[in-house]
Amino acid sequence: MAKTTAPASNSMKKWYLITGVLVVVLIIVTSILASRVATLSSKLSDSEDQVTSLESEVAGLEGNVSSLQTQLTQEKSETTALQADLTSAESQVDSLNKSIASQQSTITQQASQIKIIQYPRHFNSVIELTNWLQKDDTNTRYAGLSTPEISFILQIRAARDGYLLPVRLPIGGSLDYITNMAVIGDSVYSVRGTDDFVEKWMTISPVLPSYPITPESGQ
Repeated sequence: MAKTTAPASNSMKKWYLITGVLVVVLIIVTSILASRVATLSSKLSDSEDQVTSLESEVAGLEGNVSSLQTQLTQEKSETTALQADLTSAESQVDSLNKSIASQQSTITQQASQIKIIQYPRHFNSVIELTNWLQKDDTNTRYAGLSTPEISFILQIRAARDGYLLPVRLPIGGSLDYITNMAVIGDSVYSVRGTDDFVEKWMTISPVLPSYPITPESGQ
């Protein structure tokens, strides 16, 4: 009996030994796994915190983007309004420039006309006198008026065009013989306003200048 019990006892010892080793190994493995799990859990927690932080930052950035988008839209709207105002202002400036140019042209023309009236001159030739009389309609337009009235009107209309064509009063007698007088070089011509008849009246000396007062004199 004693001989058969010894091997069984050895087998049991070996089993206990193996079991103990396994238990130790399991404990070690469990400890290592627990440590790793703890480490992973800590890292996971850190990662979750980072994700939460990043999500918060992303939310903040999205809010900033939305705010910037709103500002951009407003600025685009303001830019469009300003562009419209600028276009309108440019149109008004262009219109004003055209108006100024037109008014300046009118002023220049009026100044030229005033200068002509301020500095009338004698006719340079009989041809210039007769050409002007052909264009002038005093004799037809005022045909119903008296001869003296027509003569004074002719004098005024000549002056408006810058010419000297003064009335020449007759020496005594009726004003029906009144005429206008044109000085051309060394000659004086009589002009009848009722029918534009022109004839030489007299020769003068010395020859009178074309302008009694020249425009250059500023007088």
